[in-house]
Amino acid sequence: NCRRETRQTMSMENPKGLFKRDTRGMSVAPVTVQIERGRVRIFSAILGETDPLYIDADRARVSCLPDIAAPPSFFMVIEAIAKEERARRGEVGAAELVGCDFRYLLHGDEHYAYEGLIYAGDEVTITTQVVDFYDKKGGAMEFVVLESLVTHAKRGVTIRAKRTLLHRLG
Repeated sequence: NCRRETRQTMSMENPKGLFKRDTRGMSVAPVTVQIERGRVRIFSAILGETDPLYIDADRARVSCLPDIAAPPSFFMVIEAIAKEERARRGEVGAAELVGCDFRYLLHGDEHYAYEGLIYAGDEVTITTQVVDFYDKKGGAMEFVVLESLVTHAKRGVTIRAKRTLLHRLG
């Protein structure tokens, strides 16, 4: 019963749900992060990666790479590092900007376009923009679409990410 009352109160603050829909088109502050070799190795080990290009710097250099490459799913690590940096600087991330209520939050679709490799030692900048909001099931589910770019100063965009988060309200 308390849970229902809380949902109704929150809904009255924003009649279309919990997300702050006036943030459509807004972006969070860009963050530049250093890609540390240790994080790449640990993440690769967690994934069970055996390709030496992801775990052995000497083998990567023999293959004419500057260092070990980050595996494609490393985007989530970059995003987590950026979140830590924003928190350290007292800035909000995308989840806070749009008003995610983690009690009702679920992950929807995730799409990634990898346009270039990221290597240990790189500095990359991540930017995230609020693209859209929509509802389903008569407002019982509300969605936010976020798009992020990971960019290297010389090599340009390396990752394009499009993610959908949702609140299950009913």
